Amino acid sequence: MKKIKLLVYHGSRDETKNKSFLKMVNRLQAKAQDPVLGCFLEFGSPLLENVMAQYPQHYEVTVIPLFFLKGKHYEEDLKDIAVQAYSPVNILPPLVEDAHFIRFIQQSYDIKEPFILAAHGSAHFEAKQALSAMAKRLAEKSRMPWLVVMLAEDGAQEKLVKFQEEYGSVTMLPLTFSKGKVYYELKSLASSNTNFYIMNPLSFNQSIERYILKKIMILEGS
Repeated sequence: MKKIKLLVYHGSRDETKNKSFLKMVNRLQAKAQDPVLGCFLEFGSPLLENVMAQYPQHYEVTVIPLFFLKGKHYEEDLKDIAVQAYSPVNILPPLVEDAHFIRFIQQSYDIKEPFILAAHGSAHFEAKQALSAMAKRLAEKSRMPWLVVMLAEDGAQEKLVKFQEEYGSVTMLPLTFSKGKVYYELKSLASSNTNFYIMNPLSFNQSIERYILKKIMILEGS
């Protein structure tokens, strides 16, 4: 059975981000053994549903979702499309639940003060648990107090400001791709405290490319 690795990105109204994602996919394809394809859930081309429809039953598709948490897009949109596919589909867990991703974040960000792990959020209870578990793992290395904040939850701003007041200088690690709407909404949660610092978000550069390539190579060896 032929194997395909399918990277799925939500997609952005900013075409620059979509092009950056597809360029990364092309670089990964040149380094991987199995075919590596990239697609979008929405706001980009090709769309996931169109790509899935191209492959008959003798293909085995592994979906690598570039979603941080389990939410509507992961639990409903992604899985609904996979169920309708002709070929067998294996959907990997979201990024926050991947030990390799957590290790990648530990290596990429030097956390030296109390930190806030922030994401857009999800109504799924498992998502909040996974985000908290990731923060605990990051704190094992930094030995710093931490807080988890989701844009989608009530009282997010109050929690963040209280954390700032308690610890003074704090750093936010935003789980989003590039400086878009989510990044600036997370940034706006902070008070005018001058000791607040927000780290740069992830982008489709060589850094995250190495993480994804390692993941693909592990899958190819299994």
